[in-house]
Amino acid sequence: QANVAQELFFQPCRRRPQRSEMVDPWSILLLATYLGACGPSPLALPFALYYVFADHTAHWKLFLEIFPGWQATCIGAPTVACVVYWVNAFILFLIDTIWRPQALQHYKIQKDQKFDTQKFGKVILNLLFNQLFVIYPFGFFCYWCRRYGYGPYVEETLPSHKEMALQTLAFVLIDEVLFYYGHRMLHHKAIYKYCHKMHHEFTAPIGLVAIYCHPFEMLVSNVIPLFGGTIPMATHLYMLIGWIVFAVLGTQTHHCGYHWPWMAHDHQPSFHDFHHQKFTCNFGNITWLDKLHGTDKMWKEHCAAQKEAKKAGKAA
Repeated sequence: QANVAQELFFQPCRRRPQRSEMVDPWSILLLATYLGACGPSPLALPFALYYVFADHTAHWKLFLEIFPGWQATCIGAPTVACVVYWVNAFILFLIDTIWRPQALQHYKIQKDQKFDTQKFGKVILNLLFNQLFVIYPFGFFCYWCRRYGYGPYVEETLPSHKEMALQTLAFVLIDEVLFYYGHRMLHHKAIYKYCHKMHHEFTAPIGLVAIYCHPFEMLVSNVIPLFGGTIPMATHLYMLIGWIVFAVLGTQTHHCGYHWPWMAHDHQPSFHDFHHQKFTCNFGNITWLDKLHGTDKMWKEHCAAQKEAKKAGKAA
């Protein structure tokens, strides 16, 4: 059975606002949360505006017609995640390998590094394996959880902005905790060479290799943190799909290798790119737990050195 407190808190929120009510404080909070969670990716702002403020009642009904019953959770949601991953990954790949005029080189974090295109084939095979044998099976696990009142539920009525904003904030915080400690565990000397070393094969990552990793890492460091809040809170599947989309855009942005001008005030993707360079620091996404545990010391020293170099350059 569903948790009683859960029902009391979210049931009043489950009426989707009409088009005239689409802009409210909760929708603004939801928009800010999505944009903060995804990097922001170049595709994030237009998609977030469309996802939050447009009326998707007809789209959701069509989705449920295409993926009826158990298929919505087991096939529909994983397929959305995979499609978004491949589309955005190839856009970033083309920028990094073909559409990279000198003007874009200015924004590349590791300017002397390039993706080894000879590894393209094995990257693609690994991504397909992780998607087919980790993501889709986990969709079936989520469906099984519904028997016990947990996991995503499916309703034709869409959730309200309030429900979406509150739960998405919880997703971000839970994801950070699970990702940070799961990631640190994968760096333990007893595990690293058997698992996480594969992901660190790319010291200058690109968006395509965001989930290039051992299947165990895919489960522990990617899938479980992503769903860590959605399963116990029994999230509406529509909300889960939105969270998945922005999380996918986010992890690819963190691996893209470019710090675009609209990211001037964001620590990402430079923060995670630095982790790929140095390995032993910057284990989280938001930086809070890195600050708590002192695993951002090298990052702080690096940032301070960069500031000094800029001052010296201006003085010269």
